Amino acid sequence: MLVISSNRLRDNKLGIVFRVSVGAILSTVDAATDIYVIAAYYQSPELVNKANVLLAMIILNIFNQLLVAYNQYKKKSWTVLIKEVLTTLFFLHPAVDAYRISTNHKDDDTLIDPLAELVLNKACDLAWESIPGAVLQIYVFLINRDEAGSYALESITVSALTTGYTSAQIAFDVEGERRKNQPKLYGYIPDDNAARGRCFMLMALISTIHNASRSFWCALLAVKSGKLVVYFIGGEMAIFFLFKLLRKDFYYGTRL
Repeated sequence: MLVISSNRLRDNKLGIVFRVSVGAILSTVDAATDIYVIAAYYQSPELVNKANVLLAMIILNIFNQLLVAYNQYKKKSWTVLIKEVLTTLFFLHPAVDAYRISTNHKDDDTLIDPLAELVLNKACDLAWESIPGAVLQIYVFLINRDEAGSYALESITVSALTTGYTSAQIAFDVEGERRKNQPKLYGYIPDDNAARGRCFMLMALISTIHNASRSFWCALLAVKSGKLVVYFIGGEMAIFFLFKLLRKDFYYGTRL
C-alpha cells in the first residue's frame, strides 16, 4: 500500500516529478540571471566590488554542493565523483536530481536518497546564493539603479521566486515515513490531490512574497547602515535558536 500510494503521489500531475522539474528550471534560470547580473556589474567601475561579492556567493554555493556530492558519492569510483563535480560546476544538478527522483533512482552505495540530496542542494542554494543574492541586487538597484543593468528587476524577481518555490518544496513532504515520524510538521498537507496542489502553490506564493519583502527591508537597512543588517539578522537568529533550545527541538535531519 505504501508503494502504491508513493507512486500515485509521484506520478500525479502536481506530484513530486512536477514540483522538482519546475524547481530545477527555476534554479537554472536563477543561476543564469545571476551570471548576467555579474557581467553587468563588471561593466560599471562603481559596481565591481558588488560583482565580486555576488560571484563569491555563487562560488560558496558551488563549494558546499561539492561537499554534499563528495559525502554522497565517496564510496563510488572516481569516474562517478568527477561526473558529479562537473554536473555541479555547470549548474546541471537540479535537472539531474529531478531525473533521479522521477525515475525512482536507488543506490545502496550512497549516503541519502535522491530527494534528501535535492533538499540539501536546495538548502545550499538558499543559504549561499538566492537569499543573499536577492538582498545584494535590491541594494544595488536602490543606490545605483542606472548601473544595475536592464534586467535587474527580472533577476531579483527570479531570485525571489526561486527562494519561495524552494522553501515550499523543502517543507512540502508527503512521504509516508516522514509523516509518521513527524506528524506535527508534515500533517498539514491534505490528502486530496487538488487540495494538495493548491496547498503547495499557496505555500510557494506566501514564501515568495515573504522573502521579497524581507529582502527589500534588509536592503533598506543596508542603505542606511550595514551594521543595522547585522544587528537585525543576528538578533532575530539568536531569538530563533533560543526558542528552539527552550522547546528542546534543536536538532538536524541528515548527518554527513
